[in-house]
Amino acid sequence: FGVLEMPGSGADLLPPHLLRSLGQKEYDKRKGAALEIEQAIKDLRDAGQHERVREVVLYVVRDLAGSPHPNVRKGALHALAGVAIGLREDLPQFLPEILPPVLASFCDPDCRVRYYACESLYNIAKVARSHCVAHFNDIFEALFKLSADTDLGVQNGFQLLDRLMKDIVAESDNFDISAFMPLLRRRIFVANSYTRQFLIGWIAILDSVPDIEMLQHLPGFFDGLFHMLSDLNKEIRQQAYAVLYDFLQEIKAAPNMAYEPIVAILVQHCASRDRFSRLTALTWLHAFLSLGKAQLLPFSPAVLEAVLRSISHGEDEIRDAAAQTDRALRALVHSSTEADFDMQAILATLVQHMRAEAVRTRVTAFQWIAMLLRQRPAALLRHAEALWPALLDSLGDEAEEVVFLDIEVVARLAAQTEYFATALGKVMGRFADSPSLLEARAPLILRELTVLLEPRRVYVELASLVVSSTDLPFCALMVQTLNGILHSSPALRELRESLRAAMSDEKERGSKADAPSAAAAAEGAELFKQLYAAWCHAPVALLSLCLLAEAHEHASELISRFAAVEGGEMGSVEFLLQLDRLVQLIEAPVFARLRLQAFFSTFSEAPFFAWLRLKDASTTTATATTTTITITTTTTTANMTDNNYDHHHHHQKK
Repeated sequence: FGVLEMPGSGADLLPPHLLRSLGQKEYDKRKGAALEIEQAIKDLRDAGQHERVREVVLYVVRDLAGSPHPNVRKGALHALAGVAIGLREDLPQFLPEILPPVLASFCDPDCRVRYYACESLYNIAKVARSHCVAHFNDIFEALFKLSADTDLGVQNGFQLLDRLMKDIVAESDNFDISAFMPLLRRRIFVANSYTRQFLIGWIAILDSVPDIEMLQHLPGFFDGLFHMLSDLNKEIRQQAYAVLYDFLQEIKAAPNMAYEPIVAILVQHCASRDRFSRLTALTWLHAFLSLGKAQLLPFSPAVLEAVLRSISHGEDEIRDAAAQTDRALRALVHSSTEADFDMQAILATLVQHMRAEAVRTRVTAFQWIAMLLRQRPAALLRHAEALWPALLDSLGDEAEEVVFLDIEVVARLAAQTEYFATALGKVMGRFADSPSLLEARAPLILRELTVLLEPRRVYVELASLVVSSTDLPFCALMVQTLNGILHSSPALRELRESLRAAMSDEKERGSKADAPSAAAAAEGAELFKQLYAAWCHAPVALLSLCLLAEAHEHASELISRFAAVEGGEMGSVEFLLQLDRLVQLIEAPVFARLRLQAFFSTFSEAPFFAWLRLKDASTTTATATTTTITITTTTTTANMTDNNYDHHHHHQKK
């Protein structure tokens, strides 16, 4: 092998028989030639002739590694491995020349060339060890491409090489994680399962090295790692979950953590169609709320959005995880101050989900608003106008639970002194705009408002709104609804007692032990006056108001007026039906006092009592039947012809 001692180009340094052997098809011949080169390089290294070595390397790289013949390319890889082994501790200074052609061979179209590239790099890395770390990004990029190779032989070679590189990095004390992270961020969103497995393995091994702080770089690859939870391969999902679980434990133990970028990623995955990804994201959010506490408050709108997206999910586990996260977020908001979170952003999220398709989502949104009104009414009122469109629309919701929560929110808004008239005015306006809502839901809504708010104030304000309205048909329907509630709701008992005290005089108060006081009488009279103007829109309701207030003489006068009017509203079927309902109402407990007064009165005390006593005797006396025939037969008047109705109206006057 004395030719190597002669000066010249790289081709002159290698004997012709050696070059022929490197290009042979048989592996043994190529391997034998590589062993000869290894020995020759050792001799040159021992002689200190590093430039001669470099000439050999450059020749192999330039003229052999790029050959169009696969066997020659294989021989070049054997030769480069022989050079590396021959150089030993002097190898690091030659790595910039030796590594590129070997790494380039990982993409060779011939699978055997790719396999021998793995073998060559394996031998080079075994000699260079920690010196390979300086070229780690290039090596990692080549391994990344090779990880998806479908050839079984190549995969076997790749696995051996991958394990060796992990060992080298794990034992290295100069690995530059900051230089590696940009490459990992670029490659983390790969879809191939084998390549994902390769990446997960490297993330896990880097995280296990004590000197490498992977946690501070987690946001850079967290999203891609989370995407792997939805991989079709169960093994990949389990490996990704295991790595994520380890990171979560590290976060729990870390004294300081930047939550913002990770929370943003978790919120996105809470909308994932993949069940496992969504469940894991919710689990992480719940853990973060316990760990970060006040640090998580700025992200509460985003977390709330994630919770509301999943609170009605079809999977029980996901619903339960969302509910658990919801409770943790409510507790955190409850314990915080107003300045800790963005109320406007939270309300914007809630308004969006108040119209959600799922009932449970709507219910949760309303529960949040009710909670915020209890805890921070002043802060919420500054943005209350944004709530009203959804609040008013939800009054007609099909789900009663939503309606009751909606009414509670409206009541809590109205409970704020400066917002009382505004809140009731908006509800009244929606009734005026939606006759179907007025007919179907107004009794329930108004009844609940009188339970949740001060009844007298509610009725006085609504009466004032009726009086100021110019929509007379709507006013009549509104008064009829209010009147029905006034006579039947247990919550309005004190209001009814106040009205009964309205007409008590000084003589009565002095003669009866349980008679109302002068102040109570004055309050009752004032209430009667405030309601009277509004109740004039519905004559029968006005009559029942007078009966409730025991204004008997005025009630008699009203009945006389009703009888004196021909045609118009007083002759309509609707009016007669209202009278029929009033007759039924007089039989109710609310008018027991009225019936007793009629029983013990004389005909001269009040014409109305005379009528009422005749009415009570109608079941046995033909005269009473004639007197009240109009009222007791109104259920059949809807079917009368015009001629029959004229006769009936004439009989009513009698």
